[in-house]
Amino acid sequence: MLIELDLNNNDAEALLRHCKQYQPSQGDFRENARLGEALEALAAAIEDAMNSTLGSHDSLATIDPQLLNAAVGLLGDEALAICWLSRPLRALGHKRPIDVSIEEALEMIGRLEHGFGA
Repeated sequence: MLIELDLNNNDAEALLRHCKQYQPSQGDFRENARLGEALEALAAAIEDAMNSTLGSHDSLATIDPQLLNAAVGLLGDEALAICWLSRPLRALGHKRPIDVSIEEALEMIGRLEHGFGA
């Protein structure tokens, strides 16, 4: 079955987080198993779609490991971190975190970790 969703990045990231964190508790073991498998499939499809939107120049090998680790620490997931690092942000003058200096990108992540808006 093919289901097509038209989600912006923020919605896709939120849905992915919920798919990974939600633990079914319907009172029926079989129903919980089915729902768990469906959520795993949805999470994998969202991750694949998010990864396929990245250009070849945004591959994992070209992202500074320190920056990637900081973004994973902020977002809790590598696929979300790569997507976020590859998206233009207003706080960076509509540049992507991977396109600015490592110091500037890490400073912004630090501000977000401490609750200050980017």
